[in-house]
Amino acid sequence: MFRFKALQRMREPDELDSPTLLAAPRGWIALFVVMITMAAAVIWAFAGQLLISVSAPGLLTRPGGTAQVQSPFTGMVQRVLTQPTATVTAGQTVIEVQDLAGQIRRITSPFAGHVVGLAVSDGQMIDVGSAVLTVERTDVSGDRMIAMVFVPADRAARLFPGNKVDLAVSTAPPAAFGLLRGTVTSVSPYPLTSEALSGLVGGELAARQFASGSAPRLVIVDLVRDENTRSGFAWSNTSGPQTALTTQVGVSATINLGKQTPFNLILGR
Repeated sequence: MFRFKALQRMREPDELDSPTLLAAPRGWIALFVVMITMAAAVIWAFAGQLLISVSAPGLLTRPGGTAQVQSPFTGMVQRVLTQPTATVTAGQTVIEVQDLAGQIRRITSPFAGHVVGLAVSDGQMIDVGSAVLTVERTDVSGDRMIAMVFVPADRAARLFPGNKVDLAVSTAPPAAFGLLRGTVTSVSPYPLTSEALSGLVGGELAARQFASGSAPRLVIVDLVRDENTRSGFAWSNTSGPQTALTTQVGVSATINLGKQTPFNLILGR
């Protein structure tokens, strides 16, 4: 049977003039789609632009930051003469303490500002060096509302004055009010020590939320003014919140570093 079929096959003429189908039409279409996609990817890698940014936590405050008033005496608090949100002046008595000898001693604030925290109450025992008061200073030159942003040192290499900043304010949800606009005005040349960071934000407890493992660099952001908004500052939407901004409010900052092609980004340029 197989021999018969083989001989029969040999008697048939070769179909040399018949066209040979190298690929089905669907195969050609798939090949063209892949080639077009690859060409578009190559063009995008060299001509496309990616936004480069750095995100970091921060705080709305004033250029002088916050500072703690410490007791130079050991004894019992007799009277607290101020309260949160109050304004104090340099040299003003803020706490009266009865020392171990029974004498009344007065603790004064060494600087002017707004009281943002009390650490003692009447009748409490305190030691020399105990923090009794936290004050947001208003006695430095050029006092105004700013944002202090604490960027990890290993991510701050490309930060320079003039970088645009978008700030998500914790008391003004971005979904409802948009982002607060700002501009970088200075970048600290060295990372902040834990003591320096604590001094700026009012103590070790407050500093923990801004130190994410590595020592951060301080980035000062000036807020863009806009007299047409209720807050007096520019926002990503038209009006922003309908109330005034206050300091000692947390922010999440996105610092825009510019644009870069995907090819350069891959090469690390």
